[in-house]
Amino acid sequence: MTCFHGPVLTTARILAATLLTSALAGAGAVTLVAGPPAYAAPEPSCTDVGVPTQTRQAQAVFTGEVRSVTTSPVEGDRRGVELVHEVTVEAVYKAARVDVPAELQVLTTRGVPGACNLGRLAEGEQVVFFVRAQTDEEGQVAEPLVFVASGDSGTAAADADLLDAVERILPNPSPPVPADPAQAEFEPLPVDEPAPLSRAVAPGAALVVAGLLGLFVVRRLNRR
Repeated sequence: MTCFHGPVLTTARILAATLLTSALAGAGAVTLVAGPPAYAAPEPSCTDVGVPTQTRQAQAVFTGEVRSVTTSPVEGDRRGVELVHEVTVEAVYKAARVDVPAELQVLTTRGVPGACNLGRLAEGEQVVFFVRAQTDEEGQVAEPLVFVASGDSGTAAADADLLDAVERILPNPSPPVPADPAQAEFEPLPVDEPAPLSRAVAPGAALVVAGLLGLFVVRRLNRR
């Protein structure tokens, strides 16, 4: 009786190895197709450096209520949106080389590539602002005054923990600079037109004439 186990096993092993190689190649092909997309550089992360550092880096720190928000495209060729927040200031904790008025604007950005965007702050929300003033080409505070808050500035809703952290560092807040008082309005009073010079002089001239006539009459009587 003849046995064929040797050749049959060899053939089976060859076939199995071929199938395994094909399977591995196919898996590699699938891996290449289903791999991650092309790498894109992420925007800079907004690092939370802590309230002490954020307080030191800020030019002004204050609390206030967001009354309204307006949006507009970023100027130039950049993508993204600028958001201007109208803020009513309540308490000023820090103001370095700048006055913090009772009504002011805070600028943030949203969707600007390469920037740490803070986005939109909710209207009616109480916020602790850590900001810097916009400057002109010479590095001076620009007019009109606009403060800027970035995503890593520390600006956030005024909860108890954040307020406690700020007041531990800056314990003596002051009120904001009041708005310029409105100029007083005076109602003009009616004024009579000045009388002509001849009319103004006439009564005095008449008295002089009357006096001279009286003196002349008295002298005539004395002569008699």
